[in-house]
Amino acid sequence: MADIVENYQHAALWLIGPDMPGLLRLGATYVLDRGGNIDKDIADKFGEKAVVFLSITADPDGIRQMDQDKEQLKRDSGCGVVFQPMNSPTVPDKFQQELHGFDIVTDDRPGMIADLTGLLDKFGVLIVGHAGERYIAELPQPHARGGQKCVVLLPKEFDLPGFTRELDALVWKYNGMIKTPLRRVPGLLWWW
Repeated sequence: MADIVENYQHAALWLIGPDMPGLLRLGATYVLDRGGNIDKDIADKFGEKAVVFLSITADPDGIRQMDQDKEQLKRDSGCGVVFQPMNSPTVPDKFQQELHGFDIVTDDRPGMIADLTGLLDKFGVLIVGHAGERYIAELPQPHARGGQKCVVLLPKEFDLPGFTRELDALVWKYNGMIKTPLRRVPGLLWWW
């Protein structure tokens, strides 16, 4: 396993533009044909436009080939393409080595994500990955709900009881619940 990690490089690929059937597949095939693997993908539609994000792992030659061929991907997709080779992720000295994460569901109201990220900042937590999604809950009456998943690095000196109390209060403020309390999560840093 260490050999795989040492011999591979990471990159990020975005396609932004007109939506079409097969857009995610086009990006996935582009990566595969150049010897890469997709660690994480996100595709979202905004009216007639779409955003596709792919987090990629490949050997350095594959990364160089993807970078060289991005103009072809622009022509094939009709989208704007951004390809960014990345360095291997590191853990800053002041942080614990293990990834931690939590999951909450609340009413979706303005300020929720600002409050959540403010809480993380207050406790010195470094966000490694965040995914949020809004949906309409039907019962007891239709209203917007939002789920938030955070994967983080904790500082070496971390006030877990204080953080837990304040996260509980924030979730209560937005009429929510903690689906998964803060805990260690498995995974490699670049997958989140």
